Amino acid sequence: MAYPALAEKGVKPVFDEMMDQHLLKDNMFAFYFTSKQAENLGLQSDMTFGYYDKSKFKGEMSWHSVKFKYMFGVQLDDVLINGQSTGICKDRAEGCMITFDSGTSLMSMPTFATDKLAQSHIPTASFIVPCGNQQQFGDMTLVIGGKPYTLTNEEWMFPAQQI
Repeated sequence: MAYPALAEKGVKPVFDEMMDQHLLKDNMFAFYFTSKQAENLGLQSDMTFGYYDKSKFKGEMSWHSVKFKYMFGVQLDDVLINGQSTGICKDRAEGCMITFDSGTSLMSMPTFATDKLAQSHIPTASFIVPCGNQQQFGDMTLVIGGKPYTLTNEEWMFPAQQI
């Protein structure tokens, strides 16, 4: 599903080939990921071409322009922890981006961002912070193109472990 710039030299990505052959209702693809609990209830993850399945979500769909047509990079305005700005994107003349990768369930950040979080004592994969309890840090909100997307503490933190 990569952009041509990321593809093997001389090889057209499959999605570009599908668009060139006018095989799609709309030039889009969508992923639907379920949790293990949802799978136990009979729901299955899937991928669609040419449309997205409106029955798979509630609410409105938000669209963001791809600014970095290499790895689906979109504008990241800020990261909030428990409602407070981390200032990750502040004073960055080139701005901040976030990319979406269906090949991983982990978030990764550039060094400048993880350094900024560490300075604020916010845990990352490379900066462990002893916790009093699992709810200590609260929710994480990614502000993308002016729209907030909130992950609960359980969605962005690993379970507490003995060190």
